Amino acid sequence: MKASIIDAIFLSEKRKKLLLLLMEGPKDIEEIKEALDVTSSAMLPQIKKLRKLDLIVCNERVYSLTEAARILVEKMEPLLGTIEVFEENYDYWMSRHISSIPEEFRSRLWNLGECELKRPDMIYLFEPPEEFNESLAKSKNIRTLASFFHPQCPHNYAQLAKKGVDVTLILTKAVFDRMKKDGSKYLQKILESEGSELFFMKEEIPIGSITVTDDIFMITLFNKDLVLDHLKLISYEPQARQWGLDIIDHFKELAIPVDKDKMLREIGDQE
Repeated sequence: MKASIIDAIFLSEKRKKLLLLLMEGPKDIEEIKEALDVTSSAMLPQIKKLRKLDLIVCNERVYSLTEAARILVEKMEPLLGTIEVFEENYDYWMSRHISSIPEEFRSRLWNLGECELKRPDMIYLFEPPEEFNESLAKSKNIRTLASFFHPQCPHNYAQLAKKGVDVTLILTKAVFDRMKKDGSKYLQKILESEGSELFFMKEEIPIGSITVTDDIFMITLFNKDLVLDHLKLISYEPQARQWGLDIIDHFKELAIPVDKDKMLREIGDQE
């Protein structure tokens, strides 16, 4: 029977999608056909097989999961989601230093959903994707975790803070020190904004960068040789944004908050 259940779930795309759909709630055949873009003749044999295995039941022509099926599908969704995340950008994930992501967040990689891999042109290697810049320009809240210094970032975040955007920056100590040295006037603008938060890590952040705007999640990971090759993943899915916010909050708890008044006085003394 175990093999039959595995076959029923994984050897048919229609059955797999139906089980995931019914996880959202009971559906009649018309709702199933519309949601899965199938015909009755294509779907009814799959329904019959799932009913035979006691994975779905029918009550007044409305189909729903059995309690046993609900347990299976709850475990199935993260596995299938993780497989889809890896398959969509297989070469990227196989070349990444994935262990740099804390374990509790590695187990939630399926939350990233549909991601788009961005490969920068060599002459624009250090520039973020165009759609990301567009998102920065219209967002009201921006959260960033970064372990490398981008020469344009202090200026960009200073401009955002000046516009009243709520900015949270979590940086490595080395990046923070570089910002103080080479971008003090921009750092001052960020610190003067009421909506800004600035933190630095005592230890190195093992992730290149993560930024979450109002509508985009973007991550840059080191490759297996711990080299930053500027390949980026972008997702517009709410679950991906939440994953990004959660991991940023994780590092925020480990970071040291910058005393804004003290730092502003220090910058003033340097001028």
